[in-house]
Amino acid sequence: MAHRAATKAPSARRGGHAGLLTVIALLVTVLLVTALPLCMLMVAGMLPSLVAAVVDSNPRRYITISVTIANLGGMVMPGLAFMKLGMTIGGALQVLGDPQNWLVMYGAAGVGWVLNAGMLTVARVVLAVRDEREQRQIERQTAQLLEEWGATVNDG
Repeated sequence: MAHRAATKAPSARRGGHAGLLTVIALLVTVLLVTALPLCMLMVAGMLPSLVAAVVDSNPRRYITISVTIANLGGMVMPGLAFMKLGMTIGGALQVLGDPQNWLVMYGAAGVGWVLNAGMLTVARVVLAVRDEREQRQIERQTAQLLEEWGATVNDG
């Protein structure tokens, strides 16, 4: 019995990812059947998000989230161009044939990577400033206590 419980725990943890992958696979399949040109554009444009999902080992998926959100933002301009061209396979190929669209789609995903990498530095700076402020406050309180109670408080 204990062996079964031990083997179910890891699969339960993977269930969230497996469920997400199932939903994505289903969505891609539906898009392939109903809107092949749109699916072509989305799959080609969202590849950086797929790479981020594969590389991200953090359980909270920070890299995946930041890259996917930025990547989706980068898909707006090519998506609008695609809609202007009539949402056909020819239109998708024309949009994908424009290097500027690739720059926008993948450049936005790159911004997501940079934001994710830069947040660690920003957090360190914020925490250092906060710690320094707290240190000064503790020193002021210590000085007040020494003034009020005398040096005997510090000897203890």
